[in-house]
Amino acid sequence: MTQEKKKEVCPTCGGKKVLEGVCETSSEWQGKTPDGQVCTPDQKCPTCKGKGYVES
Repeated sequence: MTQEKKKEVCPTCGGKKVLEGVCETSSEWQGKTPDGQVCTPDQKCPTCKGKGYVES
Protein backbone atom coordinates (compact mmCIF):
# COMPACT_ATOMS: atom_id res chain seq x y z
CA MET A 1 0.00 0.00 0.00
CA THR A 2 1.19 3.44 -0.80
CA GLN A 3 0.45 6.26 1.51
CA GLU A 4 -0.59 9.58 0.00
CA LYS A 5 1.33 12.58 1.20
CA LYS A 6 -0.49 15.84 1.75
CA LYS A 7 1.01 18.91 0.15
CA GLU A 8 0.81 22.02 2.28
CA VAL A 9 1.92 25.53 1.38
CA CYS A 10 5.42 26.11 2.68
CA PRO A 11 5.29 28.10 5.94
CA THR A 12 8.65 29.77 5.27
CA CYS A 13 8.14 31.20 1.77
CA GLY A 14 4.32 31.10 1.62
CA GLY A 15 4.41 29.12 -1.64
CA LYS A 16 6.59 31.66 -3.48
CA LYS A 17 9.50 29.16 -3.79
CA VAL A 18 12.02 31.98 -3.30
CA LEU A 19 12.99 34.15 -0.35
CA GLU A 20 13.43 37.67 -1.66
CA GLY A 21 16.62 39.52 -0.89
CA VAL A 22 16.64 42.48 1.47
CA CYS A 23 18.33 45.84 0.90
CA GLU A 24 19.56 48.05 3.72
CA THR A 25 20.82 51.61 3.58
CA SER A 26 23.33 52.96 6.07
CA SER A 27 25.59 55.97 6.24
CA GLU A 28 28.56 53.67 6.87
CA TRP A 29 28.13 52.23 3.35
CA GLN A 30 28.05 55.65 1.66
CA GLY A 31 30.96 55.78 -0.75
CA LYS A 32 31.48 52.00 -0.66
CA THR A 33 28.51 51.32 -2.95
CA PRO A 34 27.06 53.67 -5.59
CA ASP A 35 23.69 54.04 -3.83
CA GLY A 36 24.78 53.38 -0.23
CA GLN A 37 22.81 50.14 -0.11
CA VAL A 38 23.87 46.60 0.70
CA CYS A 39 21.56 43.85 -0.54
CA THR A 40 21.30 40.14 0.07
CA PRO A 41 20.45 38.08 -3.03
CA ASP A 42 17.23 36.14 -3.60
CA GLN A 43 17.54 32.55 -2.37
CA LYS A 44 15.72 29.30 -3.04
CA CYS A 45 13.65 28.49 0.05
CA PRO A 46 15.60 26.09 2.29
CA THR A 47 12.45 24.59 3.84
CA CYS A 48 10.72 23.43 0.64
CA LYS A 49 13.85 23.50 -1.57
CA GLY A 50 12.13 25.72 -4.13
CA LYS A 51 8.97 23.60 -4.55
CA GLY A 52 6.58 26.00 -2.80
CA TYR A 53 5.04 23.23 -0.69
CA VAL A 54 5.99 20.74 1.98
CA GLU A 55 4.80 17.15 2.14
CA SER A 56 3.41 15.86 5.39
